[in-house]
Amino acid sequence: ALINDTRRLVQVWDPGLPAEKNVQRIIAENLLGLPSKARASDAFTYALRPRYVDPGPDILSALTEMVSERSAFVDACYFETARVDGLLARFAEGPLFEWHNQGRLAASVDDTVEWLEKLIANGDLPDWSETLRRRVAQGLLSTLRDFEVLSGRGRSPRKEIAPRRLTTPGFVYAAYRLHQDGESSRAILSSVVWRRWLLEDTHVLNLFHRAQGSGALRFESVGSAVRIDWLHDSLPEVVRAAL
Repeated sequence: ALINDTRRLVQVWDPGLPAEKNVQRIIAENLLGLPSKARASDAFTYALRPRYVDPGPDILSALTEMVSERSAFVDACYFETARVDGLLARFAEGPLFEWHNQGRLAASVDDTVEWLEKLIANGDLPDWSETLRRRVAQGLLSTLRDFEVLSGRGRSPRKEIAPRRLTTPGFVYAAYRLHQDGESSRAILSSVVWRRWLLEDTHVLNLFHRAQGSGALRFESVGSAVRIDWLHDSLPEVVRAAL
């Protein structure tokens, strides 16, 4: 999940510099404190840049607002990571959500490998070796543990499914990001994104009402009609209102 690396990125990012100069400076001076510049370059290329830099300056500005609120910060990081990691999003929205609704208390590496094998059989994934399948399965569970969707020891082949939770600022962050992507009010309410936190429709409705109380938005839902009015004009401002 790279939560600590992301927190450090937010702390050393200079909003007065262009994004490319920031990236070059942070890698060259190893401001993330990683073991080497090569490691810092890999972290930026494959994780931090696509998650937090490429979508635009609002992302890091909003994360700066949230950095002192750990759970809200983790929620925002989870949204951005799942946005670019299709396999993570697909696993959380699909089998993990279904297992939780079935009343299962945990997810195991074996369960996850079985799901990956179905994707391979359907041609949705390359024909990975058994070793790689287990590594990917372990990685999915460990990442979701870091994002507080699961809980358990790092090397354990079994992770408990944590109680449903999504902070109000984290919820507002995710909802506004969907709004930025052009989603309608009704589409935001019914988005499969909320499944990543194992939330059902009633929980999402409650979160919208809580968000309305924070002053970040106005929310109305009558029958099939849904209206969300954003009371601020940018992601950082919306997040600041919800904190």
